[in-house]
Amino acid sequence: MTRLYPTFLLGLALALPGALAAESAGPTGEMMGNTCAACHGTHGRLSGSAFVPLAGMDEDEFIRAMREFRDNTRPSTLMHSVAKGFSDEETRRMAEFFAAQTKEE
Repeated sequence: MTRLYPTFLLGLALALPGALAAESAGPTGEMMGNTCAACHGTHGRLSGSAFVPLAGMDEDEFIRAMREFRDNTRPSTLMHSVAKGFSDEETRRMAEFFAAQTKEE
């Protein structure tokens, strides 16, 4: 048992920084994408609405739209404020998430 204790501590010491780094990477694209659900549907799936469905949207198209909303070169009553809340990295993660979603469940 006394031999296992130092091995356990060494394993814990090696694993902990990786676990902390993964946790500090910030929210996932899915987490941030869930903030869009009220207008764009769960996982970006929406039909029969004035809002654009985000599921399956091309990553570059999503990123371009968010930048245009953020820079206010694409006028919108709501999206300028929403887009300003996300960094380029967060927007990229959301773009990856929505691009990976199917349009239909």
